[in-house]
Amino acid sequence: MQWDIAPEILSALIIVIILGNSRRGNAVPTIRDKTFRFCLYYTIFCTALNVLSIQTVYHAASIPLWVNMVVNTAYFALYPPLPLIFILYILLYVFEFTPQEHRSRLRIVIALLFLSMTFYLVIVALNIFTGWIFHFDESHQYFRGPLNRLSLVVASFQITVTLVIIWMERKYLDRSFFEVILWLPFLSLGIITVQFLYPNIVLTGTAITLAILSVYLNFQTRRITIDFLTQYPNRGSFITSINQIRRYNRKALILVVSLDDFKAVNDTYGQSRGDLLLKAIAENLHELIPQGQVFRYGGDEFSVIVNAKYGENLANSILQRFHSSWHIGGLSIQLRASIATLHLPFRPDADSDPITLLDHAIRTAKNRGKGQVVHCDATLLSTIKRKNQLAERLMVAIEEKTLYIELQPIFSIESGEPVKAEALLRMNDPQVGVVSPSEFIPLAEELGIIGDLGRWVLDQVCALLDAARAKGQRTYPISVNFSGIQFSHTHVVHEILEIIQRYHIPPHIINIELTESTFISSDYNEALSVMRPLIDRGINFHLDDFGTGYSNLAYLVNLPFDCIKLDKSLLWNLSENGRAHRLIESVIKAVRDMGFHVIVEGVENKEQLDYLHSIECDMVQGYYLSPPKAPEEIFSSLQSRSKL
Repeated sequence: MQWDIAPEILSALIIVIILGNSRRGNAVPTIRDKTFRFCLYYTIFCTALNVLSIQTVYHAASIPLWVNMVVNTAYFALYPPLPLIFILYILLYVFEFTPQEHRSRLRIVIALLFLSMTFYLVIVALNIFTGWIFHFDESHQYFRGPLNRLSLVVASFQITVTLVIIWMERKYLDRSFFEVILWLPFLSLGIITVQFLYPNIVLTGTAITLAILSVYLNFQTRRITIDFLTQYPNRGSFITSINQIRRYNRKALILVVSLDDFKAVNDTYGQSRGDLLLKAIAENLHELIPQGQVFRYGGDEFSVIVNAKYGENLANSILQRFHSSWHIGGLSIQLRASIATLHLPFRPDADSDPITLLDHAIRTAKNRGKGQVVHCDATLLSTIKRKNQLAERLMVAIEEKTLYIELQPIFSIESGEPVKAEALLRMNDPQVGVVSPSEFIPLAEELGIIGDLGRWVLDQVCALLDAARAKGQRTYPISVNFSGIQFSHTHVVHEILEIIQRYHIPPHIINIELTESTFISSDYNEALSVMRPLIDRGINFHLDDFGTGYSNLAYLVNLPFDCIKLDKSLLWNLSENGRAHRLIESVIKAVRDMGFHVIVEGVENKEQLDYLHSIECDMVQGYYLSPPKAPEEIFSSLQSRSKL
């Protein structure tokens, strides 16, 4: 008996190549991942066993009969389960996307497959007595039995059953995945047919190798997307890995490493060195956690998945590395990083989205400063739930009338009378209670509804002024705060003028307050293009929160503000720092010399008020003078001309 084993040897070489290129597995491999790896090793083993059995048959005359019987029986017993292992891999893949209630179908199919294999193995075991599969004559000549091709029949049955179940579950599968899976059984059946017609050509390994190669090229490489710069898996691959860990309820430690002020590195040293730094950080993270997997999570963020048992003090080890300099292109660069950590399964709430938890934790770490570590825990989850609930209520706040306006007077130090007021937006919702502006204003900006709230506040202020005028009550200019996001829209000019004109409010009664951060990313000409048309109509602008860290006198020189409001932090430092006296006096003098009026916020006691009076400040505002009040109270107090 002569066989052509060239296809079998070639198939083995292809499997070795695939095995070598797929050696970087997931940090926390699933059952399917392990099945695929086992299938590769088992294919190599079976190919070697096949070649060995052929060689024993070739040299049967010089080999003891019992050796031939053992080797060939092992071949017929151990080779046919190989297609079954690969089929199990495909089924595990398919049922990752199907509803949980369809798992009963998976169990039925697996039972059918194993029953067919059990039946076949019984026939192989009986072959020693029956010769149904193969036998040797007295001269050690090899002969095929009547059931020699039973393994191909069993494989055909298993492939057909698999094809049927895949067709039944097709609506849950990705289209490209389904197309590849659909033609694999036909390819295998075609090779089996050729094997029947040409029994001397060994194609058993070729069939499984082609199937494995197709899956590897079309599934593995398609689903594992690589970041071009760092050559590590990207965010999409990270999310896929997270979903697999959750599906199989496996334990893992997840970290997100976010670089602090990486933009400054690009701006200072150039993008090319910034790219080199990102690659170096990825490599260092990989060296720090050899038992885990590194991902490029975002532009200046990396994520790590590591087995939970390797995770002790890992975050601290990473932070410690960032305490050292990074040597890139002949330069020594200092950089810090913030870290979010998450243990899976997430005990406080297994249904919580890990990405949401990690993103929120990173934002929290950034807000706390540089080089911070935040752990995803029950407290963080409570914060996220609070934010989500608040977001829902904020979206309907105007419609359900849970927002209202308070006014806080601004007093002239010289006359002691209120001369202006600031409109302050408040929220009192029956479901979430009283909400601080510092909580809901940033959220409104994040949700993209800050423009709606700004227009509503201006509309309410104009309505209040119109109503007070109709009653013959005395009024004074009211300031309305605008966020940088809202002010950056070119149509804001039309919106402001339309509201003022609708209520027939004299424009000079409306002041618009902007913070310095509004202009951080804006060109002066862009800012002026919005401010000028409003100033020409008589609307005045106040620069709010001067002295909070962005302060730049260039804003005062180039932008036409009427009043400069000094942040309360400057005043509150008076009792703690003697230099603060000289600082605030110098700032007020400089601002007044440039022709601006000065308002100092945050007056909390008589000593502060007396001090500001002594240095001839123009106007003051604070709880010591008057807390924010309902507009009706403010307008009523004006009639009595209340003073400081």
